[in-house]
Amino acid sequence: MKYHLLTGILLIVNLNVIQAQTSYPVPQKTDKMLFYLQRSFNKNTIIFETENLADNKLNRERPVKMYWIRYEEDSRITELSFIQRKIFGLKCTPIDETKSSFLLINNRISKLKIIVKESSLGNYKAYLVINNQLTVLERVFIKSTNNPLGMPISFEYIEVSGISTENGKKNTERIIL
Repeated sequence: MKYHLLTGILLIVNLNVIQAQTSYPVPQKTDKMLFYLQRSFNKNTIIFETENLADNKLNRERPVKMYWIRYEEDSRITELSFIQRKIFGLKCTPIDETKSSFLLINNRISKLKIIVKESSLGNYKAYLVINNQLTVLERVFIKSTNNPLGMPISFEYIEVSGISTENGKKNTERIIL
């Protein structure tokens, strides 16, 4: 009986989290966008996209840039603060000699090892292993405990989702931190 009650409570909690996330805005996908990050604190969204040079080629010294879409402030676009870059930023390391593929690791979530490489269509995609399947990463959601200023004190879990390269289906995994 206790097991069924606990399972029911966990199911309701999980449904509420999923329902809350479905009410979040979905940013418009562009050729440069790799993925986006949303948090439990508010609906403002961080976009991660490729950084191109004037000739439209990938900036191999700084291949990924990030910025806010402030959905709660007229959807304006702003830069991240120094502290926000430290919390949500990614260390970008080339993984081949030509600097055409990169490993991205979050400063605070080392479990996320994202590979950015050119797709067969000529644009760059972010890849992550989700549920033991190589997946084109689309979205990261962070459930955090925040201080009164909205800065995360601790991350409870992250949820990653995208499209499996193996079967073309939506693939989502929650990682407890």
